Amino acid sequence: MQQLNEQLLITFECVSAIGTSLQLSEMMEHFLKVFSRKTGALASVYWEYDKTKHTYKQLCFYGKKAFQDLLILPSSLTQHNTITFNEKNEKYLLHVKIMDDWIVFIFDATKAEMDLIQEIISLFQSKLENAVCACKNHLELIEINQTLERRIEEEVAKNREKDKHILQQSRLAQMGEMISMIAHQWRQPLGSISTVAASIKLKIMLNRFDYSTAEGQEASKAFLEESMSKIESYVQFLTRTIDDFRNFFKPNKQKESITLSQLVNRTLEIIGKALEINGITINIETHATTEIFTYANEVTQVILNILKNAEDVIKEREIINPNIQITIGTEDTWQTISITDNAGGIPATVLPHIFEPYFSTKQEKNGTGLGLYMSKTIIEEHCGGQILASNTPIGAQFTIKLKEG
Repeated sequence: MQQLNEQLLITFECVSAIGTSLQLSEMMEHFLKVFSRKTGALASVYWEYDKTKHTYKQLCFYGKKAFQDLLILPSSLTQHNTITFNEKNEKYLLHVKIMDDWIVFIFDATKAEMDLIQEIISLFQSKLENAVCACKNHLELIEINQTLERRIEEEVAKNREKDKHILQQSRLAQMGEMISMIAHQWRQPLGSISTVAASIKLKIMLNRFDYSTAEGQEASKAFLEESMSKIESYVQFLTRTIDDFRNFFKPNKQKESITLSQLVNRTLEIIGKALEINGITINIETHATTEIFTYANEVTQVILNILKNAEDVIKEREIINPNIQITIGTEDTWQTISITDNAGGIPATVLPHIFEPYFSTKQEKNGTGLGLYMSKTIIEEHCGGQILASNTPIGAQFTIKLKEG
């Protein structure tokens, strides 16, 4: 009865020592200390198996250091819970296998006492194995999480670098389109300046003014003043156009309060002449006049890109009486800009992919496939809005939604 009580007491205290920590070395140090003290072990050691190197390392030790060299690893043939006797030192060794690891104890005891100790440890060995397994799983999970976090950081950095590259490509593509628009904007005023200059030159060559009379001098002065006023007006227009394009590409990251009508008008000042030359009529309906606080310059880029795409498809499909409808309105807490063309719409197989990077239907025109991808990035990530594409009975419709606040 006393022996049974002793077994139960030792078992209880050892089980209590198991699972005190998810750190394997910390838990085993505590267990070796409790078990050695309760059973009279002179020393004990825990050998951990390294799966990558296929070697053992001493994880922790408890007891008299004089016996440390005796606590060697058992041979590969050693069975679980094996008792051996060291005749040289007249001490018993108890080897306990825990999964791939080993615990080795050294005792100054009788064979009967060793059998009892072996019986005690067998009572809670499964509990000990489960605790060791939990510690190792916890360590693996930590390593996996650390690896995963590192990989996520690497992928995020790669994506940021990719986005920078895509943005740069998109900006270069837009600059090429802007040069074409500048040509359209400048063609008329440059032609007008040339006409005024030619008119002045012609009148001088033909001596149309009689400078010998006051009337002739006055007529010459009035003509020159009117001509110079026209030239000055055309030069101011050219200067304003340059400012519009320079501001368009300026990396302005400041938000500003502005109405959607003002954003649309800014865009039409840039692309309007090109649309007019191609015979495209612009109709604007405004049902919202409240200012919003947003990145106006970036939203202008998005509107411009949608209008340029509409212009391209109208020209490509040779639409008769082409027009683009721009409707400014509200929807719940959003203010919206809907841009609808009459070019027949987007093919059903293409529609789900139009916002993907490098997806383009303009292969013959060297389309970059970046415009709509960057438009989506600007509206949704930078401006906290939404951009949607759909088909109407007459053509494609793009809707930009921006928060009113």
